[in-house]
Amino acid sequence: MSETAQVALAVVCFSVALVAQATGLAMLVADARRTGSALRRWRDSGMAGREREAPVRLAELTSLLDSLMGNRFDRAAAAVLLLVGVVTSAVGGLLAL
Repeated sequence: MSETAQVALAVVCFSVALVAQATGLAMLVADARRTGSALRRWRDSGMAGREREAPVRLAELTSLLDSLMGNRFDRAAAAVLLLVGVVTSAVGGLLAL
């Protein structure tokens, strides 16, 4: 492989790695924000007007868990994108040697 092709392939690998990792991190941040929002809504609506020792209703916990569990595909896709970014940056690093 010529040196020019090797450099071009390394640049492509680094670009793919950057895009994959940035997208994966953005997906994880969005999931963290969605989780925080669900917990704040539950805290604000669930405890208002209730005594400290009052039991939490099952319906409240079910709705909270549904919103926290969300779409598992988002977290799995984010993990895959981060893994793709790490692997392609390693390949790009080997090509740049």
